[in-house]
Amino acid sequence: MKKTFAILAALVALIAVVGCAGAPKAKQATVASTIPAPTVKSYPPQILEHKGTSFGRDYPKWMDAALDGPKAVEKLPDFAGKYIVVVQQDGKDLTGTQLAASRLDAQATISQLISTRVKDTFAGAQVGDKDKIETYMERCVKSVSESRFSGFAQEADWWVKLQTFTSDGKPDDQMYRVIQVWGIDKTLLQKQIDQILKDNAATEPKTEAKQKAMDLVQQSFNDGF
Repeated sequence: MKKTFAILAALVALIAVVGCAGAPKAKQATVASTIPAPTVKSYPPQILEHKGTSFGRDYPKWMDAALDGPKAVEKLPDFAGKYIVVVQQDGKDLTGTQLAASRLDAQATISQLISTRVKDTFAGAQVGDKDKIETYMERCVKSVSESRFSGFAQEADWWVKLQTFTSDGKPDDQMYRVIQVWGIDKTLLQKQIDQILKDNAATEPKTEAKQKAMDLVQQSFNDGF
C-alpha cells in the first residue's frame, strides 16, 4: 500500500507597467517575473516489511476502510455493533511503538473522538433554540473529553516498517508505523454516554423549555450516536 504525494508549484506572471519602453530596469523586472519558481520534489516512504510479510499474507480488509475513518470500519461485518476508534503511532522500536499506541494514545484518542462525535450530535440535534442549553452542551463535551470509558478492547492491529527519504531522494530514516483498531459494544458505550448526559442535566438550572431541549438532545443520542 503506497501513498503518492505531489506538491504543485503555482507560476505567477507579473505584468510590469512602465512609462518608458526602453528603460533597462523595466525590461529586467519583466524578464525576472517570468522565471518559474523552483519546485520541491516529494519522496513518499517505502514499505520495507509489514506484519504479514513473513507469512506471505496481504493487508487485512479493514486497513482500506481505516483510511476512510472509523465509521467506515464500523460498516464491515467483523465490526458490526461496535463503536470503533483507530489509533496510529510511529516509532523506532516495534514493541515500544505498539505499547505506546495501546497504553497512551488509545485512551486519549478514544476520549477525543467520542467527544467529537458528541459535539457533532449536539450540532445536529433538532432542539430549536440551542442557546437555551449552550452551557449544558459545553459541560457535556468537556466531561466526555475527560472521561475514561470502560469496555474498549483492541479488535485488530497491523504494522509496517518504513524507509523515509530526504528532499533530494536519499535514504533518511527507518521507522515503524502501528495501526490499532479499538472497539466497544455500542450499547455499553451508549449507557456511559447517557450517564454523563444525565449527570450534567442534574446540575443544570432548569426551565420547562430547557428541560424539553435537554430531553430532545438525549433522544438524539439514543437514535443515532
